[in-house]
Amino acid sequence: MAPSCDRGQCSVGESGVASLRRGLRGNETLTHLGLRYVNLPRADNSDSSLEPPFSLARLLEEATGLTSLDLAFNIAQGSGHAVEDLQRALGSATRLRTLSLARCCVGGWRRARAVARGLAASTSITAIDLSHNGLGAAAPPPPPAGQQGSPRPFISMAVEALCRAVRANGALRVLRLPPHPPLRR
Repeated sequence: MAPSCDRGQCSVGESGVASLRRGLRGNETLTHLGLRYVNLPRADNSDSSLEPPFSLARLLEEATGLTSLDLAFNIAQGSGHAVEDLQRALGSATRLRTLSLARCCVGGWRRARAVARGLAASTSITAIDLSHNGLGAAAPPPPPAGQQGSPRPFISMAVEALCRAVRANGALRVLRLPPHPPLRR
């Protein structure tokens, strides 16, 4: 069995992820890593008490031996240069096969586009879970009944970017989006 590490539901926060990243530098034996709920609210449960979002890009760059990474239920950093870093890291993670970004707040246009472009550039990712990210939330409403409208379905810019990525990525075999079961190519 491949070596794995599951830190699920253990709020290690940014400092813990940074320490883990340093420990993973050059480690080619750890192949599966679960980091669910890293940035959980602190004890007072206020929204402002969330641990700062960790950098998915930096984690992918350091953990070069990983083939499976589960980051579900985290807030992925996605503003400023971090978005472009995420795109580059996904495209260059040559050993990563499965990635879960379920409930990671990547449904916003900039983060969704970065994930889509990184996925399009990836030659190794065969399965990705993007469920519960609100990817279709910004879709314009369909035209009222009886009105002329585009024969093309209305979809959000995030979903459009993801569709282009799926067409470009020849390795992808499983894409998980709610509410349906995985779509297989």
